[in-house]
Amino acid sequence: MKSVVLKRVIVVCGLFVGGLFMGCSSDDKSPVQEHSFQADDSSSYTITLHEDSMLVKRNGSKVDSVVLLVFLSSECQACQGYYEHLNHLQANEEDVVILGVLEKDQQSQEESTKQEESLASIKDRLGIGFTLLQESSKVSLLQNLLEKKQARANALLAAQSPDSSLEAPVESSLESKEDSIAMQVDSTKEEALVESKLDSTKLPYFVLYDTEQRFYQDYEGIVPEEIFSSDIAQLAN
Repeated sequence: MKSVVLKRVIVVCGLFVGGLFMGCSSDDKSPVQEHSFQADDSSSYTITLHEDSMLVKRNGSKVDSVVLLVFLSSECQACQGYYEHLNHLQANEEDVVILGVLEKDQQSQEESTKQEESLASIKDRLGIGFTLLQESSKVSLLQNLLEKKQARANALLAAQSPDSSLEAPVESSLESKEDSIAMQVDSTKEEALVESKLDSTKLPYFVLYDTEQRFYQDYEGIVPEEIFSSDIAQLAN
């Protein structure tokens, strides 16, 4: 009788421990975000985002190279100054695939529909010599990437904030608490600035991934072609 009870206890404990491990593994698993695209040559692309990497597939086959994502729009004046440089970069760098992701302009529905139907002609009109993609997902790739950027920035701010409670003497605990509150307020302001900056991100916006398609760097503002070339050469080697 005792042996039967003991066996039941062991089984119940085993199931409980197994459930804990399964719960932990599911909690640790980062959410996966998949985005679908149509290319100017009618091929299909999928970009699956992980925590600090992505997986790019063209017609179901993995793209094995350094990947530079370029977010642009057909009416973006600032973008047009980059096309010639990006064309030159794509033509001369064998180890990189440049993917232009066309963001929707603030247009009427009729104009937007026309734009979607003429992706190849938009590429020709803008003089783009690299692959141009248009997304069919509800949530944009750019939005998810900016959220990840915000998370990295907030984590960096948190890591840089000193823990004053470890160094403060007991007699000055009140002062330490006040300083801690002040730091939290400052940190909140900095995070708010980060959120504001991401909300106002202007095109073009560039994101570079290495040969394993792990996040390497993103770029805003005026970026010389030499910067891209140097970073790509470093990743390729």
